[in-house]
Amino acid sequence: MNHKSQTSSAPSRKSILYKRGVIVGMAMAATCSLMSIPFLAGQTHAFASTSNAASSTGSSYAPSHIVQVSISDYSFSPSKITVPVGTTVVWTNNDLVVHSVTSGSGKPSGLFDHDVAPFATFSYTFTKPGTYPYYCKYHSMSGTVVVTAQGSSQTTSSLPSNNTTSMGNSMGGMNMSGSNSATNAGGAYGPYGSNQDRIAPMGTGTKGEPVLPDGLRLLPYTMQDGYKVFHLTAEPVWWETSAGHKVEAWAYNGTVPGPEIRVNTGDKVKIIVTNDLPEGTTVHWHGLDVPFSQDGTGESQMDIPSGHQYTYTFTVHVPPGTYIYHAHPMNDMLKQDKLGLSGPFIVEPKGTSWRGIHPGYQREYTLFLNDSPQFGNDINGKLYPAVPVFKAKLGDKVLVHIINMGSLNHPINLDGMHFQEIEQDGYPLPAPVWMDTLDTQPGTTYDIEIQANNVGKWLLASSIPDQMTSAAGQMSGMAAIFDVSR
Repeated sequence: MNHKSQTSSAPSRKSILYKRGVIVGMAMAATCSLMSIPFLAGQTHAFASTSNAASSTGSSYAPSHIVQVSISDYSFSPSKITVPVGTTVVWTNNDLVVHSVTSGSGKPSGLFDHDVAPFATFSYTFTKPGTYPYYCKYHSMSGTVVVTAQGSSQTTSSLPSNNTTSMGNSMGGMNMSGSNSATNAGGAYGPYGSNQDRIAPMGTGTKGEPVLPDGLRLLPYTMQDGYKVFHLTAEPVWWETSAGHKVEAWAYNGTVPGPEIRVNTGDKVKIIVTNDLPEGTTVHWHGLDVPFSQDGTGESQMDIPSGHQYTYTFTVHVPPGTYIYHAHPMNDMLKQDKLGLSGPFIVEPKGTSWRGIHPGYQREYTLFLNDSPQFGNDINGKLYPAVPVFKAKLGDKVLVHIINMGSLNHPINLDGMHFQEIEQDGYPLPAPVWMDTLDTQPGTTYDIEIQANNVGKWLLASSIPDQMTSAAGQMSGMAAIFDVSR
């Protein structure tokens, strides 16, 4: 893709109902539109978005012998249908995750077993009378097809008639051809434009950045004329939150969360952002005191159009601590953030690292918390037990950067030992505070110090059961192991 470059002096813009740093709820289903707005020296760029609302079917038997079942909000709707022999049942996935339609009751019967991508379809024609239970291999959901020799069909729905996904109104188009694909004008796969082969498997990113011990990636930089120059690409990819559980993401450099940016107080930085999304975006530097024109909100710049680049330029004036970068476009900020466009921004002491001025820190980790319906209650883009183990030796002093990028409070508890909160939002506390549970708030960052003084594989997790338990009652979600060994 050829990317047109923008300078960092984009014109300011009147307030567009956004307030910096606040996640604003907004409708995700939009009517098809084409907007042309002035951008860069008189040029005009077209922004197009599509959204076809898919309605929940409570359909009865039709002469065409086709009955539709919606997969929405992690349920089959209708959950039970009665149809005559020869009926073709079409399942349409209106959720933003991959589901399976697998015959059997908790164990495959062998009749059909098909993974259905977001906004794709799967169809099966029933040729013999009988009762056919089916389920999703990945989530706690099931349904039944009763096939009769003749007669009209009946349906029993487990959902209300309005069809909403876990992130709001349904989006994307339905492909009723019976194939497991959903296509838009660009030949893309999935509701937001990612291709089937653009999958970021666990432990890798599309840009190949070094992997840190906490599973995050470190964004490299080059030095140019006294500036640290970084490159970020916003792009659609597939992401695994746990083994075999793939969801679509909009990610920076192919990872969720985006790669960790590390700078020092006083650094001059340039961050070149390439937009490979199908819509406009910006990057906001949450907590960093940057010039207004570089703040990356709808108030300070126009969106970077799809296929374009923008260079953010600023000097790091804030003290050493933990900050955030995330998408903050004029439109669809909620969607872009929930799909994964955020990452940690760590500022280190001038001329050295945290461990350079605090030689007592033997280890350093980042916990990036989120509660997106796309990924679940996750730590560093993963659900327990896929979250990396945080290791320490007995006697180690461990520095942990904690970021709550979600919409909910997440009280993080460490079993087996207490810890000290030493900073919040990048600024040191007047005095460290001892605790064993830190109630993290949305959009807030924390730095804590753990003295690893108790051997064991200790649970480091949300203290809210719903945030660390799957629908089946198993431990999952926002949980990790803090492994202290001798």
